[in-house]
Amino acid sequence: MYNCFFVSVGWESVNMRVSDNKKDLIMKYIVLTAIFLSLISASTDSYAANEVSKYLSTIKVPEPMERVAPKYPIEAARQRREGWTILSFVVDEKGDVSDVLVNESSGSTDFDRASLKAVSKWKYQPAFENGKPIQQCINSVQMNFMMSKGKGEKGVSKRFNKKYKIATEALKNKNYQEVEEQLAAMKRRKNMHLSESNYMHILAANYAHEKGDKILQLNYLNRISVDTKISTKELAFSVLYQMFYLEVTLNRFQESFNTYNQLIKLDLAQPYLAKLEQVMAEVNDVIMGDKDLVIAGKLRKNNYWYSVLVRDEFSLTNIEGALHTLDIRCANKRHQYTVEDNNTWKIPSSWHNCSIYVYGEKNTSFNLIEHPLST
Repeated sequence: MYNCFFVSVGWESVNMRVSDNKKDLIMKYIVLTAIFLSLISASTDSYAANEVSKYLSTIKVPEPMERVAPKYPIEAARQRREGWTILSFVVDEKGDVSDVLVNESSGSTDFDRASLKAVSKWKYQPAFENGKPIQQCINSVQMNFMMSKGKGEKGVSKRFNKKYKIATEALKNKNYQEVEEQLAAMKRRKNMHLSESNYMHILAANYAHEKGDKILQLNYLNRISVDTKISTKELAFSVLYQMFYLEVTLNRFQESFNTYNQLIKLDLAQPYLAKLEQVMAEVNDVIMGDKDLVIAGKLRKNNYWYSVLVRDEFSLTNIEGALHTLDIRCANKRHQYTVEDNNTWKIPSSWHNCSIYVYGEKNTSFNLIEHPLST
């Protein structure tokens, strides 16, 4: 038998563990972000996280009245394949779910489709404002697809392990063509287990790091499961630490706040808490500052790109390619606009916790500019 789990943002407990004889292989090829420690202040001043919460917030999922579990795709079950999908969606004034999007996933489109189909059938108690039902536009859920206990513990196959070793050796020797060929072969595998997915995305993140593509590196790190029942504590710490560094560097401050909240719960992060707090204090100062925040965007696999805003006025500039729609989703409001280069939008103060979804042609690049907070 097999099971599906649905949870709010965070990592669901699952049944599979990476086997002990694979732990050394994982750790051998993780790129630890030692450079990050040299970039942040050594100050040990205490910092209250609620200072940042004026501008950064944790998204909470409303309780549904009725929800349908996703069906495990038949072919995935036959292959004993596992994965996960994180969705965002809108709950309308009637409590119905609409505009469901895949924010992140382990990469299996059949799990994504099953998750989309299930969530679309959910029913909620609508939110109310001034006695009237309103949309709830910032909702997120993670679906985990796991084989039942005893059947989901398969680790890395010999065939996959061979490709992984060839690719990591090629990366070490800067043979990038070989790395790309092996990654492409891995991605074509349909019967990939979570441990194999972790390995592949670690390799892809390391390759992106080697090529200096921080945005792509962060994208791959986001696809690594940091649940310590699947991976190791060391892997969880390393991945989250790298993500935190990249998110701060790329001005993705809401994401860095969420990652920070995951990091501080890890035992391995305890020696670095003062430094992490100092970074968050500096992030708070930057958000409150009088400089524009520039975030590079690019439409890759999907025809949309999303980001969580920390300010209420922004522009889309330097568009190379074609963008056509901007979808602004806030806790209690939503609106869609047509996109033109250098357009500026001002979000009303009554809208809260806003994210933007930018739609256009694949490989279109652009800049999101968040302007200083209004005084």
